[in-house]
Amino acid sequence: MFESTILRRAGLALGMLTASVYVVVALLGPNGVPALLKQRQDLKALETQNANLARERDELKYRVDALERDSQTQELEVRRQLGKARKGEIVIKVDPPTR
Repeated sequence: MFESTILRRAGLALGMLTASVYVVVALLGPNGVPALLKQRQDLKALETQNANLARERDELKYRVDALERDSQTQELEVRRQLGKARKGEIVIKVDPPTR
């Protein structure tokens, strides 16, 4: 009876040790908590990028609509692209600073 109690306790201790090792590996391993935190960080970055792209898309859609419907906007865009000016206008070009 004494031996069975010792064996039972040893088996329980071995089982607890095995479970503990498994939990540590599961939490700290390649699919554990660090991976989860990285995925959350990546998701937040992608959500920010998605919001920026949606805003840019909306701005471009507004610009396309204006170019399709407004003759003044069309004229300004053509003059801007060709670098032309009306008589009496002065065109000032500013280059971005070089770093």
